[in-house]
Parts: sequence; structure tokens; C-alpha cells
Amino acid sequence: MKFIFIDNNPLIVKCWKHHYQVLSNIYKEYNFLSHHNIKFNFYNHTIEHMVQNYNFNNTGNTGKTSIVTPANSLNYMGGGFDLHLLNAILLGTNHTFKQLENIIQNHQLQKFQGYLVPNQTYKINLPDLTGFEYKSSLVYQNWNLIEIIEIPTMVVPEKIHSISHLFDCIWNLMNNIDFTKEEEEKEEEKEEEEGEEENILVLPGIGTGYGNLNEYESTKIMLFAIFLYNLSLRGKTTPTTRLDQLKKSLLILFFFNKDYRKLENLNDIEELETNVISEYGKNLNLVNETVMELEEVFKCIRW
Repeated sequence: MKFIFIDNNPLIVKCWKHHYQVLSNIYKEYNFLSHHNIKFNFYNHTIEHMVQNYNFNNTGNTGKTSIVTPANSLNYMGGGFDLHLLNAILLGTNHTFKQLENIIQNHQLQKFQGYLVPNQTYKINLPDLTGFEYKSSLVYQNWNLIEIIEIPTMVVPEKIHSISHLFDCIWNLMNNIDFTKEEEEKEEEKEEEEGEEENILVLPGIGTGYGNLNEYESTKIMLFAIFLYNLSLRGKTTPTTRLDQLKKSLLILFFFNKDYRKLENLNDIEELETNVISEYGKNLNLVNETVMELEEVFKCIRW
């Protein structure tokens, strides 16, 4: 699968590239493996420009494209990336912005009883949208876009008050991507028989507009969630243990400077300190409501 990160803010793209390099170096340093073969690309453009000037199908790729958008709980899409996304999808069609917004809003609110819970993922299969001829859209023709994934980061446009909300959004997104081993094997077989088939996931910067999150921290959270979710501590053929998964859990706690000692049960704390947490992690001074640097996070765990 290919992850394509797009934002018209050059600072966000610069930060993505920085954190990607840091995480890649950490993977090499600790000899980590990934559960899935993921490729990363970063573009400093508007989504409209990308749709008009980049053709992901011109190399013979037959995979599908999905695109993430940070919606709100009422599914109005007249601001932020939602606005640019709808304008991009409208390219090549005869629909107006309000027509398409109403079609999507009606589809989602009917399906989810009038409310989209923040930090969850809500998929929209474009062929299911009544009244929208998605195949005439330029983004379908150039990208084979057939799915929008809404992740409401807020009920209404406002400041995001918890820095962990963005992490939860991306983690939920990873949980809802088709990353099954069987599908990967089928794709490999198809690639051998028919040529390239690679699914694409497009992501914008999230939380730096109305959410008022810092560009450096928000991009770090996005990349860390993706890398950590796909981190394999035992390889693809060896099952992970309970303690392996707890190492990932503790990486998240340390990343957000959460004190594991608040679990209070002495047996649980002893187990973690004996098997999971390094001496560095046990003696670290945690700074509440901050995000730890990535190199420091991985020093907190026994490898």
C-alpha cells in the first residue's frame, strides 16, 4: 500500500519528512520490521492541484484509492480540507458544491443516525452515493478514487483540547484499513499475473487548522501512530506475545508522558518494570501534557 501525504502548508510537509526519516532510522537501529509493505510520499500542493496534475493510474496501477478527511460531527464540509476535497471531487462533474455536500451529508447522517462520533472512522463508498455520478469525476479517472474516509476530529470547528485525540484518530484509521495477510497475498499473486496493483491512501495534515495543533507535534503524532501500529516485534510468521503488545502500549504512554504507575496495582507495575520498561524509562521525569521526542520514546522500553 502507498500512503500519500498532501498539504499546501510547506511547514507541515517539511515536518512529515523529518519525522519519517527519524522513524526510519529508529527502525534500522532496533532492527524493527513492519507488518505491511507501506510506501510513503509527501507533496506540498493543494488537493485540487494534485487531482489535476498527478495521474496515479498512468503507470498501469489498478488498485483503489481512498482519501481521509477530518470532518465534523454534523458532516457540513464548507471549510478546511473538507472544502478543498469536495472541490477536487467536483472537477469533471456537473454538480455544485452544495449538491455534493448534501448528498454526502444525507448519506452519512442517515447511516449513523444523525451524529458522527469524534475520533472514529466513517467510510463512504462513492458508488453508494445516490445522485452522484462519481465516474465522471477527474479524481476517479486519474486516481481511481472510490472511497472517502471521514474522521471527525471535533463536533464543530474548534480547538482540539487533547493532544492524544489525533493519535486516536489515526490509530482507528489503521484499524479500519484492509491490512489482512490474505489480501496481501492475493495482491502479490495478481501483481505477478496481471501487473501492478497497489492501493493508495491519501492523507492531509490534520488538526492544525481549526484544531490549532502545532505543525511539528501533529505531524509527529500522525507518523508515530502509523509506524507503531504497523510495527512487528516478531516478524510476519511468528505470533506476538502479550508482553510484545504491552511494549507498544507503553511506547504510547511514554510518548504522551503518561505515568504507568497510576495503574496502582503493584503486581502489574512489577511486571511492566521487570519485562517491558527499561531503566531509562523507570527513571525518566515525565512532563504532563507534552509529546516526547521519538528517539527518547524508544529508549524507555527493553528491547
